[in-house]
Amino acid sequence: MNKKSAFFICLYLPSIGLLEFSAKVKKEGFVSLSLKVDPSFMSECFGILNVTEDSFSDGGAFLNPENAERQAIELLSSGSDWIEISGQSSNVQAQLITEEEEWNRIRSILPFLSKQNIRISLDSFRPAVQKKGLEYGVHCLNDISGFTHPDAKSLLQDELAKRESVFLVVMHSHTQGIAKQNSSLTPANVMDQIRSFFLDRQKEIKSWGVREQRIYLDPGMGFFLSEDPEVSFTVLKNLDKLLCEFPRLMVSVSRKSFLSNALGGIPPLEREFATLAAEIFLLQKKIPWIRTHNVLKVKQAEAILQKLDLLSA
Repeated sequence: MNKKSAFFICLYLPSIGLLEFSAKVKKEGFVSLSLKVDPSFMSECFGILNVTEDSFSDGGAFLNPENAERQAIELLSSGSDWIEISGQSSNVQAQLITEEEEWNRIRSILPFLSKQNIRISLDSFRPAVQKKGLEYGVHCLNDISGFTHPDAKSLLQDELAKRESVFLVVMHSHTQGIAKQNSSLTPANVMDQIRSFFLDRQKEIKSWGVREQRIYLDPGMGFFLSEDPEVSFTVLKNLDKLLCEFPRLMVSVSRKSFLSNALGGIPPLEREFATLAAEIFLLQKKIPWIRTHNVLKVKQAEAILQKLDLLSA
């Protein structure tokens, strides 16, 4: 064998993190060997702040700016690393509001959030609203459609070039938008579909001039995947495989329908124990970003897992 060749191995070990081995090989044997270890890190929590009328678990509770401010303070005091604000619901029963109304809801709380020592993420799938958020100074855009809107590139490319510290969360959904039923995803095909979507969106967004390190990926959960809870559980069971290829992941299991369906159909506010069980699993898998309604329980669980040496390398 005269030609040089190379190989690459990726291992994701829950107790250690991501290990990458690479080597160049020629006839005489190994030319070089490198090992990259991503050491133990703490997951960051995105505290959910829905300034909406019809979010599935807390719709209407924080539509009033004063209530939204109180909830923001609660999330901050609980140790939230980010606050993610949404003005448009995305559950299966959500009604579309105008872009103007969505932005007005978001803008009502942004001045207060901007005065706090907190990073702000904007949850919106509308490029015009996302652009206004960037102009206001948000630090992250989370798009349930994966930035697939026809106007996304034209409206966002220049703004993102000006703000190289802004992150993007690209979420996978079988609808590429508001959650719906009648999904074609199954436990057998969901992982291939997610991987294909992630690769496609990464390539497209990188073509806008956005560095890959700024792009986080969310496999979607609950009705964003399927009304069949086994589809979501299949994704959770295969997180190690996803992390190996896509180490920058966000996952949100908080109060999701698949947890309810697995337990006989309990309402959203009674899903806290099930949510915590799933979020402990995410902590043990070292998911970088966890999006949740209840930050305090995640932070407390994380502290206990640390005491038990279950999060250390």
